[in-house]
Amino acid sequence: SAKTYLEKNYEKFEDATLEELINHGLHALRETLQQDKELTNLNTSIGIVGTRGESEKGTAIKGGGAFRILQDEKVDVYLSKLEPKETGTTAPAPPGGDEDVAMEG
Repeated sequence: SAKTYLEKNYEKFEDATLEELINHGLHALRETLQQDKELTNLNTSIGIVGTRGESEKGTAIKGGGAFRILQDEKVDVYLSKLEPKETGTTAPAPPGGDEDVAMEG
């Protein structure tokens, strides 16, 4: 869940860059989705207060650190940086690995 992800990673937030914080937020948000759903630029917006991030270079921000919302293709830049979602499935055990073994002795 998102809460679990945030609890496990909160110590990294203090020294994180804006890009890293957005990545953490998107990762936590993704944890709330049903298993067959993914974050896309159609279902995700990013709200930011503060200075411009690396992916926003060259864009005008009024007031230097004003609140803004990133939508549509501007979100794709951040979504593309997310690590692939863990599916929760594990590889099958090798044959003969879990069988009961009769001990002689």
